[in-house]
Amino acid sequence: MRTRTIAAAMMLIGVTTAEGHSWYPHDCCHDNDCKPVPCGELSEMQHGLMWRGVVVFNETQVKRSQDQFCHVCVKEQIDMVPYVPLCVFVPPTS
Repeated sequence: MRTRTIAAAMMLIGVTTAEGHSWYPHDCCHDNDCKPVPCGELSEMQHGLMWRGVVVFNETQVKRSQDQFCHVCVKEQIDMVPYVPLCVFVPPTS
């Protein structure tokens, strides 16, 4: 009985996590390309944003977040470039 309860709880956690970011648009986020990040990891540039001082998102890749958090969508690479920027979501400024 305890095993079933644990399994059910794990399934609910997975569903909640998946639904929590269901607003990511498919055109820039596939599979696990997107994740929440501290907004402090993003810095403004003249024509976009930079993440962790390495990944540059141009103006067209910057989108409005559906929640109060920042999110980056990057394709992880194995070669010289660790990440290919897809899009970044930032909360609206007041």
